[in-house]
Amino acid sequence: MKKFFIICLAAAFLLVGCSRTTSQNSDKKTSSDSVTISSTRSNTIVSSNPQSSTTTSQSSTETVSTSTSAAPEPQQDFVPSSEFGGYATFYFDGMNVPESINVNTNANQITFNSGTDQEAVYSLTMQNISAKTIRIFSANTTDIRKVKVSTALSIGSQISGAINSNNQSGDLYLFHNRDGGLSLATPNYARNVPADQTDVMIEVLQ
Repeated sequence: MKKFFIICLAAAFLLVGCSRTTSQNSDKKTSSDSVTISSTRSNTIVSSNPQSSTTTSQSSTETVSTSTSAAPEPQQDFVPSSEFGGYATFYFDGMNVPESINVNTNANQITFNSGTDQEAVYSLTMQNISAKTIRIFSANTTDIRKVKVSTALSIGSQISGAINSNNQSGDLYLFHNRDGGLSLATPNYARNVPADQTDVMIEVLQ
């Protein structure tokens, strides 16, 4: 009877010990799972930051690329003297203007013809310039339009003929007109325009 009691007591102690071991193992497993979850969340937060940084960097690069795009160059309209053989005459239509202007780049001269014994000859310099926009009275009409010019004719000293300072009132310009021909833009020698049109030149055709 005494031996039986001792055996039962020993079995009770063994059961209590097994229960504690199981409980400790369960606690350790729970703690390990908690650490794993915490670690996973931390990695997710860290990995999301580089993506945000990359997106910002790409956006910045696109902005710089857009702002440094090249602007288009202005259209040029050069008229070489070889196009008209170095000699061309342009005829006016109106009052208080020359009858015609002859451009002779072979002799570097320009001639204003205002009728009998009214011819005046000047030295001439023809040069290409940066494209500029001028306003002109269209030939044979009173319409004002804008054209781009790139070839200028500068009038120098008078060589011969009748004296008329009005002939030297400004540069002339050669350009290709809307019909594909050659036009000459001259100052408005008549000066019969309001103040807001004093810059408007006259288009003269061959």
